[in-house]
Amino acid sequence: MGVEAADTATALPAARPTPLILGGLHLRASHVRQRRGQAGVQLAVHPLASRALFGLPSAEIPVADYDATAVLGRDIVDLHHRVAEAHRWPDVFALVAQYLIDARRRRDGATVRPEVLHAWHLLQRSRGLMPVTALADAVGVTTRHLATLFRREVGHSPKTVAMLMRFQHATGLIAESARRHGRVDLARVAADTGYSDQAHLSREFVRFAGVPPQRWLAEEFRNIQDGGHSLGSQWEHDCFESDRLVDTASP
Repeated sequence: MGVEAADTATALPAARPTPLILGGLHLRASHVRQRRGQAGVQLAVHPLASRALFGLPSAEIPVADYDATAVLGRDIVDLHHRVAEAHRWPDVFALVAQYLIDARRRRDGATVRPEVLHAWHLLQRSRGLMPVTALADAVGVTTRHLATLFRREVGHSPKTVAMLMRFQHATGLIAESARRHGRVDLARVAADTGYSDQAHLSREFVRFAGVPPQRWLAEEFRNIQDGGHSLGSQWEHDCFESDRLVDTASP
């Protein structure tokens, strides 16, 4: 039992079911097939929290091999068994919370370089629009050294992280407009998030989500109606949230 996950739609049919899925900070949407009647818990972990919770930087978490047991070991398997035996959602959430608390305590000395923390905060505050040269100057290192530190910690350069932050802010604005007004002005979203024009925004959607904005909006509409992709659940405490869910009936 489990769900199938793959980094492309064409690879999904051949994916083997996995009960415990873990993915690093990826640059495009993952494709996950969850069959009807299945239930589970999805936890979004900030990329800079990976050391404290899992004992390794998010750069070392695979983005194509989704089996969590290979990275997290026996503890996550034990948690899965306890969650499967729980009968109420509050009990499930309590088990997951306790797992995270215990994991944090075991790795109390795990820290992220202050230059990376400060740079991430500045990028987040600017919604990905702060130039990398200004970022490096602000944290007191060269652009090359900052890129090295970022790649060691999250697997990507500051420029790539900035692009992801800007893209995620755009998805949040699109989702917010769809919820409140039932329509989206993509040209306005592009202007508000620093893209040169709507075509630029559309290209970034295809790059990161695999589909143009209008198709993404149609596919995510139910999730958006339920509060998904909200502006308040982004880089402050979430990882990249462009995963697309494929819900199919059990054979």
